Amino acid sequence: MPDQEKRYKHLTEEDRQEIQDCLNHGMTFKQIARRIGKDQTTVSKEVKKHIEVSPPRSEKGASEPICQKRIKAPFVCNGCKKTARCQQERHFYVARMAHAADRATLSSSREGIILNQGSFYEQDRILTEAIRKGQHLYHAIHSTGVTMSLSSAYRYTQKGYMSFSKLDLPRAFKFKPRRTSKEPRLPAGTRQEHSYEKFQEYCETEGISSWVEMDTVIGRPGGKVLITFL
Repeated sequence: MPDQEKRYKHLTEEDRQEIQDCLNHGMTFKQIARRIGKDQTTVSKEVKKHIEVSPPRSEKGASEPICQKRIKAPFVCNGCKKTARCQQERHFYVARMAHAADRATLSSSREGIILNQGSFYEQDRILTEAIRKGQHLYHAIHSTGVTMSLSSAYRYTQKGYMSFSKLDLPRAFKFKPRRTSKEPRLPAGTRQEHSYEKFQEYCETEGISSWVEMDTVIGRPGGKVLITFL
């Protein structure tokens, strides 16, 4: 089985170069997946997503039937011995170009909303006009054809990005916010060495025969606090 720590990470430039080299040697997706520690479906999607197309070399090649090697796996001409004299349209997987395209997609997906983009302000204007006319946000999005999802619109409204506010959305305004725990979550691992038995062992090891325990009792927030010492 592939290493779990590596299996769910993004493909690296070395992984993609390995895929290209393996395709050049005529290896299957299953064999490639074993070499780079990924699932064969991941390899298949990677290759089909980043196919580089080379146009036909002649009109005769353009009119010929599609090569069967491009219809089934591995879907590319890497490793084909007839590539040098093939007149048809050729498909290749190029690791360098695939990695550059993937990094560009990953970078743009993490940018979030760019407030200086005219497209966002145009969508904001369209939705604001629909909301002011009494339309529900869901209906406004689907009737105007904007590319913003409903969850994104609610999130942008909550953050104050939109020209309309939560007050303009009666349905959203009447719902109370979800209850969230204000107390920070203490990881279970930090409590393993903080038991009373460990405290007793520590006192015995260090020769501690007496100690003082302090505790607090809080009344109303901002009020008086009772501190006890035992």
